[in-house]
Amino acid sequence: MERNAGQIAIAYLKHWLVKEDRYSQQSPFIFSVYQGALDLLKKEKPSSKAEKIALLAAYFCQITPANQVLELGIGNETITKSLNQVAQGKLFKIPALESLAQETEADSQQIQDQQSFDFVLIHPQSSENYLQEVLNLIVPRMHTQGILLLAGIHQSQGMNASWKKVQAGTRIHLTLDFFDFGVAFVSYSGPKTNLSLSY
Repeated sequence: MERNAGQIAIAYLKHWLVKEDRYSQQSPFIFSVYQGALDLLKKEKPSSKAEKIALLAAYFCQITPANQVLELGIGNETITKSLNQVAQGKLFKIPALESLAQETEADSQQIQDQQSFDFVLIHPQSSENYLQEVLNLIVPRMHTQGILLLAGIHQSQGMNASWKKVQAGTRIHLTLDFFDFGVAFVSYSGPKTNLSLSY
């Protein structure tokens, strides 16, 4: 989806007004996960936003069993390399097209053959309709300890709408909105929670 500068500016202002810090987290799980992400960034000192996102994608992937990892769409090489280093099993990399019907039969079959995915990263180049098709196919196949990372969640109205649908989904119990990307957890013992955080 095409980036919309006005949409991004308004979304950033809204995010800034509601974001929370690590000390406001009452859940030990959320505090631990969030603190771990911040500690990693402090230790590694990434030099760019792309490197930060790659490090965090790998961090969230490691929280899962990381046996079946899917990267959908075209991201930067740093993200793919980071995921490759932490994946315990197979990393499926599939470029996003405009519809599942346009994907090669092999790519589409790879998704449909999987009983479960532990970690899924989706880049924002696809249309809202395609993204919904993919989410409808993937979310039911997420492992009970699976994590979905959706990049570019505020870069357009379509991405924002898709993120809102992920947050509202019955299989997703916890979402963390880091503005540049959103992280959705299938498993969380507390009540359904949607948080806005900074990194």
